Amino acid sequence: MKIYQRLVNILLLVYIILYPIIPTTRSFASDIIIYILILLQIIGFIFIKKERDSIFNLIINLFNDKIFFTLILLNLAMYLSTFVATDIRTTVTHSIRFTMYIFIFYCISYKTTAKDHRILFNTFISLATLSGIYTVIQLIYTIHLGYSIDKTIRMSSFLENPNNLAAYSILAFFIVIILLISTKKLAYKLFYGLSSVLLLINIMFSQSRNALIAIVIGAFIIAVLYDKRFIILSFILPVIFLIIPSIRSRVFQIFDMSQNSSRFKIWNIDWLMIKDYPLAGIGYENFSVQYPLYTAKNPNFIVENGYIAIHPHNIFLKIQTELGIIGSILFISFIIATIITLYKLIKSKRNKIYSSITIGVLTSFVTFIFMNLLDCYLNSPKVLATLFVILALANSLRIKINSKIID
Repeated sequence: MKIYQRLVNILLLVYIILYPIIPTTRSFASDIIIYILILLQIIGFIFIKKERDSIFNLIINLFNDKIFFTLILLNLAMYLSTFVATDIRTTVTHSIRFTMYIFIFYCISYKTTAKDHRILFNTFISLATLSGIYTVIQLIYTIHLGYSIDKTIRMSSFLENPNNLAAYSILAFFIVIILLISTKKLAYKLFYGLSSVLLLINIMFSQSRNALIAIVIGAFIIAVLYDKRFIILSFILPVIFLIIPSIRSRVFQIFDMSQNSSRFKIWNIDWLMIKDYPLAGIGYENFSVQYPLYTAKNPNFIVENGYIAIHPHNIFLKIQTELGIIGSILFISFIIATIITLYKLIKSKRNKIYSSITIGVLTSFVTFIFMNLLDCYLNSPKVLATLFVILALANSLRIKINSKIID
């Protein structure tokens, strides 16, 4: 049993190291870790009685873990949407990928010891810090080549896409900020201080408008949950953004309707889909399949010739369009369950550091949802994996505290 648990935790550690770094075009390199974990779980279920008992116990008490429960129901709705999908293969493959991330959530939540949890958490923060270092290298190299950093030059680090880098950094940033404030040890303060600066560099030079808004919203949330002085930060950050010319240009674009016209056209197309398929939707990840058919019938909503929108640039519209009203209810249930679960863990105040981590995770989660009002990151494997990892790390704390494994 000890060897089995050790193998599970080693594989989880390798996955957390690999998934942000390996290009998505070679996603098999990190996905294969999940396949091995699933195979190991099957072997453990067959040959280890204690493992079987723990799984049966989890199934019996599944409703007690409301985050896990709502994720499973949401994933089930994705599979059921194959009955209405035009491109069944796309729906099935993306539903399987969502299942794989739920499995990672399960492993981190239920298969880690307190020591393993610390290792996984520190590794996650270290990789996020490393992404900032890589962004700085990209900035230096870009300047060395003779380019000026303006609104057309956006950094992506090893997340491949500037918007993905912004979302990834937002998910880590507030956790690091809270730990910077709450920790007493000088060495940790220096590390978290460096990490927070590097993640802020990621956010600023990804030049994601959503992330710039999200970071201000996050400061307000921390002010409510942790320290009212963060209200000041929410006013200081916009000033910093306005000082840097390239970022200032991106901020002003938020209010430029000509820059946002494409989203309005996509939302109009999406609304037509919702009116046609309000109950069952069009099938998970089938928006891009239906999009050309709707633009052909409604040419006034064409963004540009040949353009096909991958998603409707709003996560709630995406879920309603692809999974229908039941999917929307389940997705909103997942959001509510997550917020309530994390808030209860914060209010338990059994351990200051664990409470601080949970405040960071809750802030990251809420700001991430806000980011998805003008975009949709469910299509990004690296960002989706990161969301599941941070939620699992918080959920693992909840389980260990309730089981009195940690105080």
